[in-house]
Amino acid sequence: MSFSPFSIKARVYYEDTDAGGIVYYANYLKFSERCRTEWLRGSGVSQQKLLESHFGYVICDIKGKYHKSAKLDDVLTITCIPIKVRYTRITFYQQIFNQNAELLFELQCNIAYVDLNDGRPVAMPEEAQVYTKAQMPENPESYGVNL
Repeated sequence: MSFSPFSIKARVYYEDTDAGGIVYYANYLKFSERCRTEWLRGSGVSQQKLLESHFGYVICDIKGKYHKSAKLDDVLTITCIPIKVRYTRITFYQQIFNQNAELLFELQCNIAYVDLNDGRPVAMPEEAQVYTKAQMPENPESYGVNL
């Protein structure tokens, strides 16, 4: 069975670019965040309900690599692949491609599940761990950013 990563599409708008029509570097992180949010929504988790219960996911570390610039009006495909899950953390590998399937940006990040009252990591609900494990590729160690 072949693995297919979770992905979303996004168009590059003028507001995403600098004066030269090139995507501003920080916006790759925003596109990646949107994809992780949609991935999480697919598990049935509402971030609003998490916030109301004073729990949530936060980035605890990130590393990225730029390969090529996205430009105004490009249609991007943003992927999200969980590659490791622990009781309080999930490690994701993400890529952003343009409409020509050219790799533009890749990142690896850890998100921690925290109690928002004190900022300390806590164990994720069991259903979140089960969902994450079910979404992982067969060989997750083959994914990751090599800087």
